[in-house]
Amino acid sequence: MSTTGEVIPMPVPSSFNDITQNRFIRDYAGWVWYDRDFFVPSRWEHRSLTLRFGSAHYESIVYVNGVEVVRHIGGHLPFQAYVTKHLKYGANNRITVALNNILSDTTIPQGGVRYKTDLTKYPKGFYETTTNFDFFNYAGIHRHVSLYALPVDHIDDIAVTTDIKDTTTGVINYEISHSEKTSAAECVVEVMDKSGKKVAETKGYSGSITIPNAKLWWPYTTNPNPGYLYTLRVSLVASGKTSDVYYERVGIRTVKATDKQLLINGKAVYLTGFGKHEDANIRGKGLDLPILAKDFNLIKWIGANSFRTSHYPYSEELMDMADEAGIMVVDECPAVGLGGWSAPLLAQHKQTITEMIARDKNHASVVMWSVANEPGTDKVKSPPYWAEIHKHIKALDTSRPITAAIAGGYREDLVSAILDVLMINRYWGWYQDTGYPQAIEKQLVNDLSKWWDTHKKPIMVSEYGSDTVAGLHTDPPFVWSEDYQSEIFGQFFKAFDTLKAKGFFAGEHVWNFADFMTGEFITLCKFRHFQG
Repeated sequence: MSTTGEVIPMPVPSSFNDITQNRFIRDYAGWVWYDRDFFVPSRWEHRSLTLRFGSAHYESIVYVNGVEVVRHIGGHLPFQAYVTKHLKYGANNRITVALNNILSDTTIPQGGVRYKTDLTKYPKGFYETTTNFDFFNYAGIHRHVSLYALPVDHIDDIAVTTDIKDTTTGVINYEISHSEKTSAAECVVEVMDKSGKKVAETKGYSGSITIPNAKLWWPYTTNPNPGYLYTLRVSLVASGKTSDVYYERVGIRTVKATDKQLLINGKAVYLTGFGKHEDANIRGKGLDLPILAKDFNLIKWIGANSFRTSHYPYSEELMDMADEAGIMVVDECPAVGLGGWSAPLLAQHKQTITEMIARDKNHASVVMWSVANEPGTDKVKSPPYWAEIHKHIKALDTSRPITAAIAGGYREDLVSAILDVLMINRYWGWYQDTGYPQAIEKQLVNDLSKWWDTHKKPIMVSEYGSDTVAGLHTDPPFVWSEDYQSEIFGQFFKAFDTLKAKGFFAGEHVWNFADFMTGEFITLCKFRHFQG
């Protein structure tokens, strides 16, 4: 036992919730503390040391040898700090992370905690947490923590966009930033094909490289050679010596939305696939590479070509795998179930979008940015909020369409004006007209036709389907049986065929790819426990 309370071993990366047999830890809301000792070799003393977190949920304060080095608000995205001056070289060091998973009206996503003080009804310390979403609020250090040594003058960031000229010439536009802006280092950029052969070279911290007869990045199911990637080798060279090298893989492709279609390399694509979640037994939202590999094998096995990162950005390893496999990704910000339009909420929403684009901007697989899932888009105060989001995201990236998953009706919706592609969540036969799959085709076709008549933008269904009890069969089909789920899908497929013939329908994503953890609730997203 420590003076701070009981100390237990906790793996990283992992959520802390499901590791123990303790209900209190599983349902905990508040601050937790992580400690880890590590050794730094003496030879690193004259290098630039960066401490990087792949993600931690939700608010983090990081200390090195007792000194605060970085704070970060928001889960699912990386943050880092230079820690050179805070380390002891040739000796042991300690990293301490304070982590708080409590959400509020100004966090992305939103949530809250309500304490119950009436001791005639509730135990001492009893509190209730609420969320605006239906998945479990897993907490912990969810992705890798890295300490790495770099030259004092090193590459900070690489930004890449691509274009195609005359149908065959690839164009790679790049911008490189480095840490020592006053250094005399020259930037050399080489392009290697998939076999490692150099096909182009240039110099300078920004510019364009043309590749004749380029092999384009195509989505899976649309081309015999999907997911083709070139590699940029970016080097800093001073006085004839290479001081830093960074490799960045690049897929040459364009993305554009017309009034009816989503185009990849000028050709219309139809998205088939899933909404997903990033969780698994025991490790929660902790990175699990075997599960990622299995997921991609399942996606390709079933013949899908895309998924949405519902409802938050997924791991960098997953994004790399999507690039390689040619799987299209709708990259979604964690603004799920958004309600309220305060200035602090807007600031956090913008910051999260900034971090998402900064991390994922070079991924060829990312074909759209999703700014929210099922927000309160019918609120009269929301249009100025969404206008600010649109302005912000377009200032960061103009190479991809903007979208959002909408659950409301076309008459009430006030966010569609800022979107390039509409994603609509629809559950006829399940949440509406439960038990009547025969109503699906007409309902869906009429609804989405009115959406297109109103907005003249490509439309896809981003969620549809029904739940089932595995192994339950009924004849004739009845809700919760596998037979009813199959009938639901069949009716949606009929509607999709009709919609595709209209020319504006761009895709279909089943909800959901696999089981995921939820809170303990019946109809409200909440769970309860007490502090002993």
